[in-house]
Amino acid sequence: MKVCMVAPWGRWVRCGIRSYSESLAKALALKGVDVYVARLPRFGILAEGVLQNLVDSIPRDVDLVHVQYEYGLFKNLDVPFFRALSKIGLPVVTTLHSVGDWEKDEAAISTSSKVIVHNRFCYRRLNRREKAVIIPHGCTPVETDPPEECKRRLGIDPRIPIVGYLGFISRYKGLETLIEAMRGVKEAALLIAGGYHVEPGTRYIDRLKEVSLKLLPGRCLWLGYVPDERLSTVYGSFTIEVYPSRLCTESGALITALAHGKAVIASDLPPMREKAKMGALMTFRSVSDLRGKIRKLLSDDALRSRLEEAARRYAESVKWYPNIAEKHIALYREVL
Repeated sequence: MKVCMVAPWGRWVRCGIRSYSESLAKALALKGVDVYVARLPRFGILAEGVLQNLVDSIPRDVDLVHVQYEYGLFKNLDVPFFRALSKIGLPVVTTLHSVGDWEKDEAAISTSSKVIVHNRFCYRRLNRREKAVIIPHGCTPVETDPPEECKRRLGIDPRIPIVGYLGFISRYKGLETLIEAMRGVKEAALLIAGGYHVEPGTRYIDRLKEVSLKLLPGRCLWLGYVPDERLSTVYGSFTIEVYPSRLCTESGALITALAHGKAVIASDLPPMREKAKMGALMTFRSVSDLRGKIRKLLSDDALRSRLEEAARRYAESVKWYPNIAEKHIALYREVL
């Protein structure tokens, strides 16, 4: 089977969809699928002509095209892209990494034989569901080195409990909530790892650093963007991890935290509630609720261990290889 994947690509591209696409492509290749990549320019100026060139670059001898689709990737040229794609005469499968814009969703759904969403929340948000299937976001379970060793590598006193966040940093990630909650958690430090997609920092990140310096003097460390090869060290240093997003359709960073066996507290949003019902994480609804749950997990080793084990079980169920790759291959065969 030959599949052309339309996706951001390249190790220097800071993009969650890039990480997702490369992981899926590797898992598919291990299952015997020939994966070709039509590289979607992630940054810079995007024009209809660029997207037409992208469509023209798709080999016509592949069996189908798989588009990794998220609104921000196409810079409001979503409809022209799918219109051009519909003209090449190949079956199309599209993974909808964001949903809720009916016009853009309709362009993707109309062009596609099948569309993939990651959870029931995204499925329910679709205006048209007859082509939709749920395939969870995959991950690769990782055994980290001992927390004390990971902390030493980062220059952190190994005796200090660490509450962590790792992911891209923007306004909707809700880090103000986490910083405020940590004011009342004197027994631990906060480690924030991540940056923005293209610059080392932004004015928003600078303001967050100022707030953390004021509210958590001497107790908040910022690492900046973390390259792939250092992820396991950073995740391994966390005692618990918090994802305080204000909105979310799915979080690759959160799934990766579960893959590292972390005890996770996440915002009480629909995609997170689905995982909480499986026991994979805890959710919170307010600053005080988050503060209380952080303190509870830090003080209750047995509870934290149970949550870590549940995280590992969830990660095992959504392994890229073979689980998620096999689900994709079954869908491809259905389309063909």
